[in-house]
Amino acid sequence: MTIKSCPVQPQAWSKQQLRKLFLDCDGDGDGLLTKEEIKKAFRNLGAVIPGYRAWEGLKRADANKDGCVSHEERDALMDYADKLQYTSGTNY
Repeated sequence: MTIKSCPVQPQAWSKQQLRKLFLDCDGDGDGLLTKEEIKKAFRNLGAVIPGYRAWEGLKRADANKDGCVSHEERDALMDYADKLQYTSGTNY
């Protein structure tokens, strides 16, 4: 008799988990996320091209065009990252 295993489906990162990951990448702790800090976060998520994801995230979230994502703009970045549905086993 053979027992078939049921594969566990990877869970997508929650917005709360994404927020913590991005805040952990705020290297200087100033509350602003630079393109390099955003790139590091996408690299930690497993993005194949983290530079592109950082550029796209910054483009979508940086409402005042100062080159950083502030506390007020962070929700737009989280919405973008959440839309990509990163899991422990996916790379986009």
